[in-house]
Amino acid sequence: MGSGAPPESEPPAVAAARKLHHLLRSRDLRPALSYLRTLPSPFTLLPNHALNALLRALAAAGRVRAATSLFRSIPAPASHSFNSLLAALLRRGRRRAASALLAVFLRSRDASPDVTTLNTLLHGFSTASPRPSAATLLKLFRFLPETYAFAPDAITYNSLLSALCRAGDLATACKLFDGIRVSEEGSKSVAFPNVITYTTMIRAYCAKGLADEALALFKVMVANGVSPNRITYNTMVQGFCEAGRMELVKEVFDVDSFKPDTCTFNTLMAAHCSEGRIEDAMKVFDQMTELHVRRDSATYSMVIRALCENREFGQAEELVDEILEKEVLKKRGGSVPLVAAYNPVFVYFCENGKAKKARMLFGQLLDRRSKVDFHAFKTLILGHCKEGNFEEAYELVLSMLKRDLVPDSECYIAVIDGFMQKGRMKSAWEALHRMLNSGLRPSTSTFHSVLLGLLKKDGCAKEAADLIEIMLERKIRQNVDLSTNLIDVLFKSDLNDRAYKITKRLYDNGYYIKMEKLITTLCDDKKFIDAAEFTLFSLQKHHELSVAVHSLVLDGLCMNGRASEAFQLFYELIENGSTSAVAAPRSLVLLHHALEEAGKMKEADFVGKQMRRATSRIRQRS
Repeated sequence: MGSGAPPESEPPAVAAARKLHHLLRSRDLRPALSYLRTLPSPFTLLPNHALNALLRALAAAGRVRAATSLFRSIPAPASHSFNSLLAALLRRGRRRAASALLAVFLRSRDASPDVTTLNTLLHGFSTASPRPSAATLLKLFRFLPETYAFAPDAITYNSLLSALCRAGDLATACKLFDGIRVSEEGSKSVAFPNVITYTTMIRAYCAKGLADEALALFKVMVANGVSPNRITYNTMVQGFCEAGRMELVKEVFDVDSFKPDTCTFNTLMAAHCSEGRIEDAMKVFDQMTELHVRRDSATYSMVIRALCENREFGQAEELVDEILEKEVLKKRGGSVPLVAAYNPVFVYFCENGKAKKARMLFGQLLDRRSKVDFHAFKTLILGHCKEGNFEEAYELVLSMLKRDLVPDSECYIAVIDGFMQKGRMKSAWEALHRMLNSGLRPSTSTFHSVLLGLLKKDGCAKEAADLIEIMLERKIRQNVDLSTNLIDVLFKSDLNDRAYKITKRLYDNGYYIKMEKLITTLCDDKKFIDAAEFTLFSLQKHHELSVAVHSLVLDGLCMNGRASEAFQLFYELIENGSTSAVAAPRSLVLLHHALEEAGKMKEADFVGKQMRRATSRIRQRS
């Protein structure tokens, strides 16, 4: 027996639990769920620890619906399993479902919520929308510890404090904060203000514009021996900048323990740029190098945008060159750059023949999975078209579509017109087709221009036929010359069936083609059978043709050994025609002779009679 095989005496419950635990090692939970369904009575067979392990795995994978269903079926869900599911629901903003689950759990006879449950609820509810009131949060904070006999910890107090601040109830947050400090001084409570507590309150003061109060609390924090961290410092710098209290920012910088980082400098530069102080922003930018603080994508984008808005494009371009040379955007860490922040420099490049450089910068932004921006794409597409690089412009159109962005008509038309200028008609047709699939409707002249280009280009007959059928479906006005040329091109490309089908659709939709011109061309190309078919089609549509055209088709059929087809056409012309001649006398003589040579004497006699009648009518008129 191999080492992985279960003992022969292993109980079914143990074997089932062991297999389930083994399946849960995989990221794919489907095999575990499938195995659960194969068990005859899984909730009585499997031990509680196995079911709880599955519940936690489902919650961690975000399978909240399956996890919730399992939770309601487990005889005794463990508190840590419940906490996992609760956190998963709240992360997805499903506050109502989380509340309902809590109610079910608390009604359970063996319910044992703990401090983690409370912390999860406070954090989840405070970030949900709509946020609960301060009264609701305080009620929850008191109810669970008192009912289930557990003590809140530092995380609990910090979570509640943060929740109150997010709810905008600074007064209640201050009371709680003061209570924590009294508790610290007068009892052995585990809840005491730490760096998170102080930073939360400092952020709340800054959010209300209370810069002096925030700085005063910072001084209390330091006096009480709590060391600020970089989040504390950056929170104050940002708050003071937003309040316009730059003198307080200087005071923060004077603190010996403060070591400004990239975030700090970016905040300062943002404040200077928002007030139009570009020179001050550039001083901060240069100071980063002096202090060996790394510049990230946000640093560059902020300054570049400000320089462009100040029309200092040369300096902005120098910074872009530095970004590309140092591959700043390719470096991980820091915030993900925003494409939109670079729009002013994209506009400058594309208006000044530097679309290639704009594309390099844009490509690095996309590689960082930056949030895509419609206006940036459009600027680059039109910029490349302006410089005649239509292939690159079209690649950007395709890139937009992959990212669920829809290029507008101006983008598509610029690319289509460009491809037509270059004679790349299949590419123009493909771009037009994508434009239609994007729900946009180009002008009738655009349809006609692309169709004309396809008809002039060798090897594009199928695409031209596809286009005219789309035009018919979308009720786009037809051009009789283009329609006639299309049918001719289809016959020349041996797409006869397609030619007949489209001709019928044109007439069914109230359009027509220049039939005499088409039939003459078919005869020139020795396609007399097709010419005869179109002659008959004209008869059915009451489209009168000249005697010369009838004669041309009849002569061609006769001279190419198609006497029977010629007679059939002649007979239809007689049956459906007027009392006037349907063909020239010489054509009737030729038909009569061809029928006699083919041994079609009965048909030849019929033609002879028609010839004599025609001669008689001529004599009567004279």
